[in-house]
Amino acid sequence: MNKVNPHLFRQNRGPGARAFSLIEILVVVAIIAVLAAILLPALSKALSSAHVSRTVADLRQLKGFAADAANQLGGTLPLTKGYASTAAAVNATANPGLSGSAVADFNNALRLDEVLLSVPSPKLDRYFAPACGSQVFAPAGGSSVVDPRFNPATGYYYNLPDSRIASGYGYQNTSRLECASVNSAQAPGTTDASGGTNFRVDGVNGLSAGRVAYAVIKGVSGPEASQIATAINTPAFMDDTTGAAGTAQLRGQVAYAAAQGGVTDLYVYLGNF
Repeated sequence: MNKVNPHLFRQNRGPGARAFSLIEILVVVAIIAVLAAILLPALSKALSSAHVSRTVADLRQLKGFAADAANQLGGTLPLTKGYASTAAAVNATANPGLSGSAVADFNNALRLDEVLLSVPSPKLDRYFAPACGSQVFAPAGGSSVVDPRFNPATGYYYNLPDSRIASGYGYQNTSRLECASVNSAQAPGTTDASGGTNFRVDGVNGLSAGRVAYAVIKGVSGPEASQIATAINTPAFMDDTTGAAGTAQLRGQVAYAAAQGGVTDLYVYLGNF
């Protein structure tokens, strides 16, 4: 049997053992930095592409969900606004819900998400949370755990169970689903003071009178906004050909203003009801 030389390892660890020089360490660090500079943009691009693909898939699925919810409610959807203020909110003694099956039972829900969550055969199991854009999903002034409901009988907002919602509650900075009255004079990608909105899905004309369901995606990067529009819109309807939301997109099913600070808000058409 071979014997291990007990002095071998001591010799390798002795004072004469060669260490890495400072230059060698700097060379290794430089190589790592170069590799990171090469790989990180590719990784970032891959992640962005995955976010866009998931968001586009979710939006296409939501179009079917909205249509199915409308069928459950007699062919139309209730109006929702995503109210910016709840200054009139008071304490409640009742526990309101949205479990009815008539359009009137859902009118003035805070957003269309509420309706899709609450129709007799629910279409969603959570609030709209797109992969692209701002990841701030808790509304201003509300609970991050329990989202509120609007009781049309009293005209007040409540956090379940029966808690008052502070004044200033609003969805203005939150990605969400909405259903608004059509305002053919309104510029696509914006909402007027009464909640009316519009799209030019044929590239020319505004929507006919009625109601329009749409998604609002907040704070989307310019390149991702352009990719989403390109994936959903008819190519001939693309106003923004910069590839980075450098100009406004006002035709088709996806509308947005020109990016400011590198981001913009998307309005995405889901259907007329």
